[in-house]
Amino acid sequence: MRRVTFSIPLRATSVPTRALEAITGRPSRSINGRSVVEPGERLRSPGNPLLPGLGFCDPHARIAPDGRILVYATHDFAPKNPDYEMHDWWIWSTRDLAEWTFEGALRPEETAIGRAMHSCWATDALLAEGQCWWYLSDGPDRIRVLHGAGPTGPWRDGGERPLVDEGLVSSGARDPHVFTDDDGSEWLVFGTWDFYLARLARDRVSFAAPPQRITIRNPQGPYGPGRTDDKPSLHRHGACYHLTWGCFAALSRRLAGPYDSDGSFFDRELSEQPFAGSEQFFMDRHGSFFVHDGRWYFIGNDFSRPGATPHFRDSVIVPIEYRPEGRIAPARVARNWR
Repeated sequence: MRRVTFSIPLRATSVPTRALEAITGRPSRSINGRSVVEPGERLRSPGNPLLPGLGFCDPHARIAPDGRILVYATHDFAPKNPDYEMHDWWIWSTRDLAEWTFEGALRPEETAIGRAMHSCWATDALLAEGQCWWYLSDGPDRIRVLHGAGPTGPWRDGGERPLVDEGLVSSGARDPHVFTDDDGSEWLVFGTWDFYLARLARDRVSFAAPPQRITIRNPQGPYGPGRTDDKPSLHRHGACYHLTWGCFAALSRRLAGPYDSDGSFFDRELSEQPFAGSEQFFMDRHGSFFVHDGRWYFIGNDFSRPGATPHFRDSVIVPIEYRPEGRIAPARVARNWR
């Protein structure tokens, strides 16, 4: 049995050289068409898509105690990926959503997973009491936890056994998202097609009670009516809870639901090219909601850029407004989102 690791560092990562040079405007040392990005390196990327061509995707934004926006993300490895090939997890930070600092990459072989893998799928983090709990998809059917002394570690395993193991629920157990309610209670939502909600215990590496399936009335998603997707996210605005999967949303006055589907909050007619012209405008959009300078935003996936694909994605930021009755107003995807 593998021993639990108590000091897991963040590492450098590699990205396509041409994309990195397009962002920095300067030559980069290249090995087999890839360049190294070291922790602490800063890149300026003020518009959409963010950090284009690096494979920066599945972004979950959290606000650190010092005011920085920390984005816990996945990393599509290469433009020619025939499928999802994701070797590590990333953390980026920013104060102004224009200049981005690479905090580092986490490698699965240095955690309780104990091996390199190509399925470092979606992730999220809980920042509390000056510490961080980092929730990781271990492939399609497990969720693990790391505990850090701060938002960027150093890290230790939350235990050898996954928080969510294969078979705990009837759907795929991946794509964790953490939600903190106004009363301070902390919850994990996850799942594929069916979404599950579970309250976290005080240690934040176990559940206070078993996960419960969330009821969604008349669900809609990118695959048509009656179906959702994976990638659930949960946030609260006023008295309304918003359960989203990509750019599709459902609304409830109760955290546990039931939720009423509200369709897509992305509006193709409001959006500009090349984003609006994508045949898969409503597809994927894995992301999260956050507040910056008093305004709500959504940060999520996009693959409308030439050279991007469903397996090599970018991210975009979209300003969010809410209607008086609580629904998310139609949102515009644009290059200059400010």
